[in-house]
Amino acid sequence: MDIMDRRRSDKIMMKKPELLAPAGDLNRCKTAIRYGADAVYIGGQSYSLRSRASNFTMEDIKEACEFARQHNAHIHVTTNVIPHEEDYEGLREYLMKLEEYGVTAIIAASPSIMKLARECAPKLEIHCSTQMSITNVETAKFLHEQLGLDRAVLARECSIEDIYAITK
Repeated sequence: MDIMDRRRSDKIMMKKPELLAPAGDLNRCKTAIRYGADAVYIGGQSYSLRSRASNFTMEDIKEACEFARQHNAHIHVTTNVIPHEEDYEGLREYLMKLEEYGVTAIIAASPSIMKLARECAPKLEIHCSTQMSITNVETAKFLHEQLGLDRAVLARECSIEDIYAITK
């Protein structure tokens, strides 16, 4: 029996897939939402791995959240740096601002950022970045139980069988 046959035999309720689109600037963010994206992920000028990209200012993030709310969409902000000591300066305030503006989720690659977000911005969902390379259920379970992980973006190396086992 292949994976899809097993899936059907389990009688799992299928959820409507969420259309999550990337956006490198405010105009692209609005365009993605206008064309039906349920959520858009963006990078701020701080704490994003794409540090050389133009990324979103705090004002851009605020405007993106307002626009998304008007269209029943969500904004996810990447906070996927692997932080050095100096990177923590201002991080608490940054996370609190994201929550205040109405960001739905952060996409993080560092357990310490996840922990801090849970402490200072509890309304933010925590999604782990593919940079965390989650390839098994034990890691996903640990991050959920210990850090309050809401969603795991699995490693690119995962097979359909791996994904099935992790979601079981």
